[in-house]
Amino acid sequence: MRNKYFLIISGIFLLLFFLAALFTSGTQGFLLDENIAYWAEQKQSGFLFQLMKGVTIIGKSEVILIITVIIGLIFLIQRNWQQFFFFFILSVGGVILNFVLKMGIQRERPGDEVKYIDVFNLNLELQSYSFPSGHAMRVTILFLFLMYLAYLYLHNDALKIGSYIAGIIILILVALSRIVLDAHHATDVIAAILISTSWFFLILYFFHSRKRSRYNPTYINR
Repeated sequence: MRNKYFLIISGIFLLLFFLAALFTSGTQGFLLDENIAYWAEQKQSGFLFQLMKGVTIIGKSEVILIITVIIGLIFLIQRNWQQFFFFFILSVGGVILNFVLKMGIQRERPGDEVKYIDVFNLNLELQSYSFPSGHAMRVTILFLFLMYLAYLYLHNDALKIGSYIAGIIILILVALSRIVLDAHHATDVIAAILISTSWFFLILYFFHSRKRSRYNPTYINR
């Protein structure tokens, strides 16, 4: 039996994403982005700015790719096919989803500079649009999955809670770094977190079902 609450949560965050997209295209969304951008401009010096430059590296495509490959290899070595395919579809699907949304909406980034998609200094000659933030999406998907693993495999409640807090803090810092570094509008980042959370719970819904079916006596007795 599938856990319908995962699907409900996914639907709620998807609805919030659509509302954020509509808000972004309106006057109120523009004013919000401008006000936060003004605040961020005042922070583009000193310790906070240097911290943001360091933190944003976590969300770079190269870093996420390396971490993803390492996690995938661990699952392969353990022959943990359930988690391997869950993580594979979640990660690869998230990249595709981000690309489709960017190309569909085509919102310009802050400033006049046109940025292009590149991986390991390989320029793909594709413009990297602003909405939703790729950094924020990649980090949200990765750390939601890591928190999910902590929930499954950590038996100490203090360690579980600590891992949740650490994951949320890193996610917030990376999201904030994209604004402070003038790489994204605030609404780009908010929308990225919303759609990533929706995507995570949608995939979890299907894989949770498969995991439970393994313990179905009818299935075992075939």
